[in-house]
Amino acid sequence: MNAPAITDATARAWARTITQVVTLEFPAAAHHVSAGPADTDCTPSRLHPAFWGSFDWHSCVHMLATAVKLLAWDLGAVRGELLSLLDARLHPTAIAAEAAYLRDHPLYERPYGWAWALHLGKTCRDMASAVPEAGAWAAALEPLEAQIAENATAWLHAQPMPVRHGVHDNSALALYLFHDALPAGHPLCEQVESKARAWFGSDADYPFAWELSSHDFVSNGLAEAVLMQRVLEPGEFEGWLAGFFPERREASAFYSQVLDVPDARDGKLAHLHGLALTRAWMLRLLGAHMPGAEAGALVRSAREHLSGDNFMATHWLITYALLAETAIR
Repeated sequence: MNAPAITDATARAWARTITQVVTLEFPAAAHHVSAGPADTDCTPSRLHPAFWGSFDWHSCVHMLATAVKLLAWDLGAVRGELLSLLDARLHPTAIAAEAAYLRDHPLYERPYGWAWALHLGKTCRDMASAVPEAGAWAAALEPLEAQIAENATAWLHAQPMPVRHGVHDNSALALYLFHDALPAGHPLCEQVESKARAWFGSDADYPFAWELSSHDFVSNGLAEAVLMQRVLEPGEFEGWLAGFFPERREASAFYSQVLDVPDARDGKLAHLHGLALTRAWMLRLLGAHMPGAEAGALVRSAREHLSGDNFMATHWLITYALLAETAIR
């Protein structure tokens, strides 16, 4: 069953934080590769009329996706603010500019930002029956989704091996989000299934205790597991997981450990709060496959950093808190 952990009051607080961070243009990390001396204006709202604010492009994208999801709760007065924000950012003209940018910069935000943009489109489609505006947002996003599918298809075709570290380039997380966002039978979905099998199908005896580093926000091992759970048949997945995590209870205990974060105002160390939340999310998705896992303490350890004045945490963590709290248990 779905976890009933998000109250209307919590949803309102999170929606309020999203409206604050997404409309804060600076500080900003543009990640723009300049083509020459005439291409050095990195003003976020000029480069990205839809996805500026929230520090960087990918964070803005997934916080807007989270905003759409939060419309399922009773948000009170903040609902109008959120609708206005989404109407402005997911406007056809703004999205057309984003699609053009990704056409001209086909490696920009690969693969994490692409995955979240596809997820944004899916979220809008999923919410369209309950929120009339979401249908228009979904339609506006179609050119961007088409461009991302083109970019991602070429990227996956060229990649000889996965990226396995615990930050944005992690291949398993991107493939999971791609697969979750795409309809069955989509060519990119089929390519994801093929790559997942090729890259991870023979993985065994995963050294989970070697995994943790100070900048991680995602577990490579758990990301592989939730991806393979999606692309394999249940019996095949159970056999794969038995080989991947032969010490299943020890892995569950390792991933359930609450992490020490000495300075959450350091943006890289704040990743560890995100890691607590992504671990909780993925452990809950895996459910009984990870016996003895405890996600609740991981979620609680990050809760105080979801709002407040620490922008290095507030500009992105709510996305993963919502995923962790609404994952199938």
